[in-house]
Amino acid sequence: MNWRNTLILAIIALAGVAYFRFFEMKRPGTEEARRQSQNMVNFDRTKIDGIVIQNGDQKIEIRRRDNKWRLETPIKDQADGALVETLLSDLENWQKEGTIPAKEIDADKSKLAEYGLHNPKLKLKLLGQDRPPEILFGKDAAMEGRMYVRFQNSKETFLAGQSVKKDIDKKPEEFRDRKLTDLSNAQVRRVVLKTPAGEIELEKKDTNWEILKPLRARADDQKVNDLISQVTSARIGQFVADDRGDLRPYGLAEPRGSITLFDQEQKKIRKSRSASPSKLPAGRTKGRRCKSARYLKKKKSRCMCGSLLAALFTRCRKNRRDP
Repeated sequence: MNWRNTLILAIIALAGVAYFRFFEMKRPGTEEARRQSQNMVNFDRTKIDGIVIQNGDQKIEIRRRDNKWRLETPIKDQADGALVETLLSDLENWQKEGTIPAKEIDADKSKLAEYGLHNPKLKLKLLGQDRPPEILFGKDAAMEGRMYVRFQNSKETFLAGQSVKKDIDKKPEEFRDRKLTDLSNAQVRRVVLKTPAGEIELEKKDTNWEILKPLRARADDQKVNDLISQVTSARIGQFVADDRGDLRPYGLAEPRGSITLFDQEQKKIRKSRSASPSKLPAGRTKGRRCKSARYLKKKKSRCMCGSLLAALFTRCRKNRRDP
C-alpha cells in the first residue's frame, strides 16, 4: 500500500507543479505587470486597423488596407506609413507620470476646464480589436514637456509626455505619403522615356540594362540606375491640387517629357491601385499631383531627361550594334 500512496502523492505533486507553471507562464512577470500598469494605453498594434484624429472641426481618418496605411478622411491618398508606425510606437511607450484622482476632480468641477479637458480640441481614437478608450488631450502642464490627458468616460486625469500629441497635432497633408513611388530600384525592369527629341525604351536583362529604342545597344548601367534612383528617392515638396483640372497653369497640359517605369510583371508603376500610372511629365512651373500620378518640377525632370539622353547616346555611339 505504501508504494501506491507514494505514487498517488507523486502524481498530485506533478499535477500541482504543472498547474502552477502553466498559470505563471500566462501571467506577466512582476516587472512586466508594473510596466503595463504605468502605460497610458495597452494594446496589440497588430490588431489596430484604423486611427481617427479629431482636431477641432478637422477629422483625420487613417485605415490599414492590405498592410498599408491609407488616408481616408478628409482626402483619400496613401498615408505616410513611417509616421503612423512612429505614432503607434510612441503610444506603446507612453507612460503615466502623475495621476489626479477622480475625487479631486469631483470636488472641483472647474479643474477640467483648467486642464483643458472640459471640451478638448484634440482627440485620438484607435480602431480595431481590444482597442483602448478614446484619448482626450488637454493643456500643457507647468512641468516642462508634460500635459494633461484623460480617457473618454474616465474620471481620472493623468500627466504624461507630449510625444503623442506632437505626432497627431498636424494638418491632414502632413499625413500624406510624400514618396513619388513605392518601388525600389531593384523592382524596376523597364523604362520608357519620352522627350522632344524622341522616345527611349530601356529593359533590364539579368543585371544589365539594354536600349531597345531608338536603336538596340548596351546602356550605361550606372547612368540608368542613377536616373531610376532619382525617381524612387524623390519626395513631394508640396501638394498643389488633388484633381486633374486645368494643367495649363503648371505647364503640364503639353509636357516636355515623361518617364514611365515598369515592374517585373511589366505593369506600369502605380501609386495606388485605382489610379493612373506614375508618368512624370516635365512642366514649366510648380509640381502637381493629380490623384495617384506624381508630376515632377520642371528643373528636376528636365535635368534628369537631359542627363540620361546625353549619357545613353554617348554610350550608343560607342557600343552600337545591329538590332
